[in-house]
Amino acid sequence: MNICRNKFLGALLGTILLLGMLSSCKTTDLRPEGYVYASNVEKAKQLLSEMGEAHQIGNWDKLETYNAILDAEFYGFLGKQSHAFKEQKIEFSLDFVPKTEDGQMTILSGKEKNETWGVQSGKTYYLDDASKPAVKTNKNMKFYIPTYQYFLEFPSRIQEATSIDYLGTKLVEGVSAEGIIASWGTVAPQKDLDQYLIWINSESKRIIKIEYTVRDKFKFVSSEAYFQDYKDYDGIILPCTMPVKSNLKKDGYISQVSIKDFTPNKVSVSSLRPLTKITN
Repeated sequence: MNICRNKFLGALLGTILLLGMLSSCKTTDLRPEGYVYASNVEKAKQLLSEMGEAHQIGNWDKLETYNAILDAEFYGFLGKQSHAFKEQKIEFSLDFVPKTEDGQMTILSGKEKNETWGVQSGKTYYLDDASKPAVKTNKNMKFYIPTYQYFLEFPSRIQEATSIDYLGTKLVEGVSAEGIIASWGTVAPQKDLDQYLIWINSESKRIIKIEYTVRDKFKFVSSEAYFQDYKDYDGIILPCTMPVKSNLKKDGYISQVSIKDFTPNKVSVSSLRPLTKITN
């Protein structure tokens, strides 16, 4: 028993030391080496607009709410740090009010099956068996629920970026792609705002890959999400497979998210804003 305890303490100490070393790392900067702003802002604006058209982002404005069923699988130690579930493979249902951060997640598998968490106006809450909401702090859900929403709506939401620039062309997954860097206020690294590199198919104008920082979690972390297997859900264009890499892992993926289904207006807006005392 003491041996097991010592092994556990040793592993815990190793993890603490690793995270301590990583936390001392400098802020990740997604700007390419040698890049100087501005390269071609007008070209970037045009490409961003073309990408929006290719993804038919205007159709998001027709939705009051939507539901998405997702499968997610997380790989290894780093994958385990990138989710809020008790298992490494999970299925869950998401309901959102588009272009907000109001939504709910219901877990459909595993030890937490049928648990429902929500975010409304920045507050997290839990729904009991009678669907009565109770405000309950949950930092993981406060981060991950809006994050999943942002990536589902990404082609639309990134149009709000106020600082963008063109990065030229390169092959991504064997396909000719054009790149944009996007952020808010400046494309340089900022403490509280993320940078995004968007690689867009030169012909179809759909996203192939996005690179992004994770400032809300760790300043030194960046990730890459690949948008694959596009499907048209009555005008809502979604990548049904999204494998993710991290700058902390040299080879391979840390996770993969798959969209299994998408349904517009499945629930009401009011059901996703059950905290009636909160003004939206």
